Amino acid sequence: MTDITVSDANVLNLNISAVILAALCGLFGVYSMLFLVSVWSTYRHKSDASRRLRIVTIVLFVTLLIHFITRSLQFARSRNLNPSDTELYKWSIPLLVVGNVTTTFAGLCSDGLLAWRFYIIFERKWWAKWIPSTFVVINALLCWSADAQHLAIYHHQELYENVLLDVTLKITVAWGWLMFAINTTMTGLILYKILSVSRGVENTKSRLQTAVVVRALIESATVTWIGLLIYEIASLAPTGGITTNYDVGYVMASILPVFFGISQTLITFRLGVTKELSQSAAQSSNQSRWMHSNSDTTSGTAVVHIRSPLSESATKQDESEFDLELSELQREKLQV
Repeated sequence: MTDITVSDANVLNLNISAVILAALCGLFGVYSMLFLVSVWSTYRHKSDASRRLRIVTIVLFVTLLIHFITRSLQFARSRNLNPSDTELYKWSIPLLVVGNVTTTFAGLCSDGLLAWRFYIIFERKWWAKWIPSTFVVINALLCWSADAQHLAIYHHQELYENVLLDVTLKITVAWGWLMFAINTTMTGLILYKILSVSRGVENTKSRLQTAVVVRALIESATVTWIGLLIYEIASLAPTGGITTNYDVGYVMASILPVFFGISQTLITFRLGVTKELSQSAAQSSNQSRWMHSNSDTTSGTAVVHIRSPLSESATKQDESEFDLELSELQREKLQV
């Protein structure tokens, strides 16, 4: 009976790992393409803000790449249906901890960027910096404390299997709900601030910029919300009855960080491409005006050479641009 139970657990482990890897391959493929496009969209901008955003985007990509490799190794190890007695200590627990830590760090990066946007939008007020940052850091530390509990198996295996494992799963679920609440609150306040400030603005350019920022924020928040909601709903599903660690909630927890990456690359891509298109449109407009002024020479009108303001405005933009991608668009609206 014991052999059958162990065999069933190993088969379940393999099935769950296969589902996780299949889902990760699809999502990580989409994320990788968005990552390349988002890096390209910021690479042509030489400002400090674009450079720092690019660094954060690359750090998040490396984190998710480590997460993907970790889950792939878990699948590779689970293919052995007759593991040795040391398999749990040498591979299963270390891979589990690394996967959980990268998930938490990806969530910290996602919430941290959102907290910085909140700080910028609310005009760098001290409370706009410290209150969201405090909640974000506490939530990350909460989940990391749960991740560290898995290491207790090396010293207190019975306590870990009977008590700590269930506690870590509940803490992780609480982390997901808190992250959902933090994201919802900050995104809602950011949208309210942008819309309230831009309500009295009649400048067409400012209205277009407002629409771009609002769409980017909604798209980014929606991806994060979908991932978190599916995870929270899945965490309520019953377990398979063999081991509490491998259930539907665990599957979603394993693919959840890729949603954070997609969310970040979406907002970076939209704002970067919009900025590129707006600059191209302005350059084309100035060129057509310059050609039109030269054509007036045939009628005896003095030639008026229109000096393109792009280089001058770009210099000022680089000097005054804030540290992340929303700063340029949001600062103009706040000054109106």
